[in-house]
Amino acid sequence: MTREGVRVYINGDIRTMAGPAAATPTAVVCANGRFVAVGPDAEMLALAADGAEVVDLGGAVVVPGFIETHLHPMMWGLMLAGVDATPAACPTIDEVIAALAARAERTPEGQLIDAWGFDDSLVADDRGLTAADLDKASTRHPLLVRHASAHGVYVNSAALEAAGIDRRTPDPAGGVIVRDPDGSPTGELREMPAMLLFPDSVPSMDLDRCRQAVLLAQEAMARVGVTSFHDMFVTAELYDAYQRLDADGDLRLRARLYLCHGVHDQLGELADPTDHLTVGGVKLISDGSIQLHTAALTDPYHDLGGCHCGGMAIAPGSLDALVAENHAAGRAVAIHTNGDQAIDFALDAIGRAQAAHPGQAPPHRLEHVQTLREDQIGRMAELGVAASIFVNHVYYWGDRHRDRFLGPARGERISPVASVAAAGLPYALHCDCPVTPVNPLFTMNTAVHRVTRNGDLLGADQRVTPYDALAGYTTAAARVTGEHSGKGKIEAGHVADFVVLDGDPLGEGPADLSGLRVIRTVVGGETVYEA
Repeated sequence: MTREGVRVYINGDIRTMAGPAAATPTAVVCANGRFVAVGPDAEMLALAADGAEVVDLGGAVVVPGFIETHLHPMMWGLMLAGVDATPAACPTIDEVIAALAARAERTPEGQLIDAWGFDDSLVADDRGLTAADLDKASTRHPLLVRHASAHGVYVNSAALEAAGIDRRTPDPAGGVIVRDPDGSPTGELREMPAMLLFPDSVPSMDLDRCRQAVLLAQEAMARVGVTSFHDMFVTAELYDAYQRLDADGDLRLRARLYLCHGVHDQLGELADPTDHLTVGGVKLISDGSIQLHTAALTDPYHDLGGCHCGGMAIAPGSLDALVAENHAAGRAVAIHTNGDQAIDFALDAIGRAQAAHPGQAPPHRLEHVQTLREDQIGRMAELGVAASIFVNHVYYWGDRHRDRFLGPARGERISPVASVAAAGLPYALHCDCPVTPVNPLFTMNTAVHRVTRNGDLLGADQRVTPYDALAGYTTAAARVTGEHSGKGKIEAGHVADFVVLDGDPLGEGPADLSGLRVIRTVVGGETVYEA
């Protein structure tokens, strides 16, 4: 059946997300990729044309399709081919070394060995890697181990030598070469300007490799109910790969692309948007990672003796200029802001751009907002700025934020979803995959319960209802990009994107959304995944 075909899905328990007290219909009619009607089985069957395909949902719960508003599909797909250095696979540094050594034994001498997912704050040794550590795995291959935050890498001596990095190499603007007390590089490079000193830190992105990586990620997203996703760091090469996937009919989910700054100039006039592919705006990375002490905070890091607040990856004046340039052109900016100082600078830049060009109103947004303060939430509301919230931090690093990086007061209120929702801001929840796995139901569950990896409740007042958590992947998420008139609900005229679950995320009693299973994922009325 083509996208233009008529289908009737019956015998469902449908949560339309039209409001907490909305009716729960049992059937939908889909045609031309949209919901034509929603209601009881008998009425929907009568409305459908003769010969329409009828799909019986078996009484399962139906919710709008999940909108994953921040992840990196190509990076994720490429990393899956590398060495898994996550704490789950390699809980100690010795095990990381052993995994790299095993890969080196079957890799031609001199060829790069790439690993991903290492986290110094979660590995049992409780420290980062050094070139000396990695040299134990191989001195005949350049080795590159990516930090889980994607804001740093660790390299061995062969890689340092290949890049020409030594004690005389200055830190590039916005980046840090971590050094021993005598000034020698340890092998750790923090933030993109420093990472780029080793050119191989950026994977080769030829067209076929990009396409295959996105296809691999797309398949995994469909399995967990994602029907739309936002790729938050798109180069010219990756844009071309998306265009090819869409033209060939291989882009089965809806992709919204945020281009790296300058890509608009490289590409010139962009292709017209389609049902499955559109450009959302420009991605800017204004600061770094809390776990690497590179996010820009107003008050110092809790564990560094009160003397270090991190820093900006883009100087405030430069950020002003970038935001003004894109705002004047009518392009939305999505600004990576982990630290509250970075949030201040981003809001300053957006406010100035709006004042200078009041005729433009693109849907600007801030990404992650880990340390968002109450006064900043009010300012975002005044400026009409949306929040895409990396709430998975509560589970994966909440214990460390509270006990180490931020201290109890700031740590308790990281990812303040309840405050953002109460203020009426457009908001969304996200996973930032491959930083954390893509699983919307797990992410929603984290927003509802705020339980850390160690089992502690972190910031009870920032818990949200299951309805608000589900909205963070449906109705509220659609508001972030101004798509709420046609996406995020199950109602006539909206895109026919929905997820069929084996249980009710809005049911009575304590909700365990992470225990639910996706049975079917539907995009534009067509099934793209079925268990």
